[in-house]
Amino acid sequence: MKIEANLQKDYQSVQRKLLVKKITTTPGIWVDGKTYWIQNGYEKLIPEHSISVHVKQIHKHSKIQYNEIFVRNHSQEPQKMKILVLNYFSKAFHNHLSFVSPTENVIYHSIDDQLYLVNGEHNSNSMEQRTVQPLWNVHTDHIWSNNQNGVLKYQPMAKGSSVSIFSLNMEVMPQSTGISRAWSIMGTEKKDILDMNHILMQTSTSIS
Repeated sequence: MKIEANLQKDYQSVQRKLLVKKITTTPGIWVDGKTYWIQNGYEKLIPEHSISVHVKQIHKHSKIQYNEIFVRNHSQEPQKMKILVLNYFSKAFHNHLSFVSPTENVIYHSIDDQLYLVNGEHNSNSMEQRTVQPLWNVHTDHIWSNNQNGVLKYQPMAKGSSVSIFSLNMEVMPQSTGISRAWSIMGTEKKDILDMNHILMQTSTSIS
């Protein structure tokens, strides 16, 4: 009984550590110089732009967090916007490193031996802009180089309490819905993570 209790305790400890290191994703919308974050992670109505957003979490693989972001244009005119995807850890890790990889066009977060790849797409187009920022820049204009034109402030690397942000260009026709996808992949081997990322870029079929 004592052995079983110790095993259960060890298992719970491992699960807590994994949960603590789970990356959190918050989608957002930039339109006409204004930024709207979907704080609850699921849905938001933006009446001033006649837009509604719904986020659906889809299970692909135990190491993948995958979201489909549906944007409905309720107006009678086409609307251009940017999907924003914010990724961060709820707990601050002093050994957390986040950085942009221009050659692979992805963002990485690294803690200890765990590596997290962040990416997304809209209509087979990959990230338009990507940056990492100090945590305290979020929900301020400091994430922008030019807010009116939707240009993110580029920073390739950050340590400690930092977040990653990327954008996807989207145009939604009147009375229509646009869909973007965003994901994060966790692992210890970079090659395995990149292989999964390649599959997700190619298809939306579940990975078994």
